[in-house]
Amino acid sequence: MLFRKSYGVIALLAVWLVAGLGVWFVRSHRMTTEKAVAYLETHRLEGLPAEERAHVIQSMAEQVNQLSFEERQKFRYEDRLRERFEQMTPAERHRYIDLTLPKGLKQMMAAFNEMTAAKRKQIVNRALADINRMRDEAGLKDAKRALSDENLKRIVDDGMKSFIRDASAETKLDLQPVIEQIQIIMQRVR
Repeated sequence: MLFRKSYGVIALLAVWLVAGLGVWFVRSHRMTTEKAVAYLETHRLEGLPAEERAHVIQSMAEQVNQLSFEERQKFRYEDRLRERFEQMTPAERHRYIDLTLPKGLKQMMAAFNEMTAAKRKQIVNRALADINRMRDEAGLKDAKRALSDENLKRIVDDGMKSFIRDASAETKLDLQPVIEQIQIIMQRVR
């Protein structure tokens, strides 16, 4: 009888050990904003041949696509990302957007649909404040310099398609003020 209890305790310890190792493995391999920023710091684009630049951009996009919605939001505000984006050629920007936009839009709509109305309102208010701040700080010329008309149009078009296709009725209603501000800015940029 004591012998059977020992096996039970050993089996239980083994299960906990495997579970603990699994949690450690997942956490250590999960992409975070800090890891993505560290990649940007160690992989610069200046002076690299086109093939290596393409590899860095591909790897950067893969890392961004591994970020959770919350981590992706934090990463979006990183100065190093903005610096890399400005260092890219128009074709490289187009490729980066191709690689990251669909997944980002899908994550965003899923997150918005899962949020409470109060949380969506908070996000909308922050987005409106960010839009106004960026417009006032950078001006429309800077926005146009970083994004070509073609890329800007693609972002807005794909965003609107995702919004129409994936957003719940409540999300559409809550995000309407942001959509209106984006439309106003798009009209001014063009």
